[in-house]
Amino acid sequence: MRDTNENMIELIDVSKTDNIYSSLIRHRISGEEIKLRFGIEQMDYGHLKRILEFRPFENTGVSPYRYYFALSYRKDMENNDLAYIDVRVEQLNRHKQYEFKVSKKYISNILWFNSLTDKKQIEKMIEI
Repeated sequence: MRDTNENMIELIDVSKTDNIYSSLIRHRISGEEIKLRFGIEQMDYGHLKRILEFRPFENTGVSPYRYYFALSYRKDMENNDLAYIDVRVEQLNRHKQYEFKVSKKYISNILWFNSLTDKKQIEKMIEI
């Protein structure tokens, strides 16, 4: 397990507006930190909501939790559309990786964002 969240994509929020589902992430591309909002499947809304509501440490009211995709994943043998991805959960100086289920499509989006070296292809997704 990594000792730092450096260069990891952070899951910030998931939302539903007028039956349109989206995910908000924070990512660093070419040294610039940006927030990206992109559309997701309805089933991932619930999966990502579970991640954001997960509070494994005792002092839940003391400091906010942060969630980072560790980019390691494995197949779900029971459902071909889903996979398990490792998420680094942080609060204050505590951190631990946990496994969560999301769609393979969502994981492929995260991996694609992670592979980008410039923001030209994603400029319309950037949130200010």
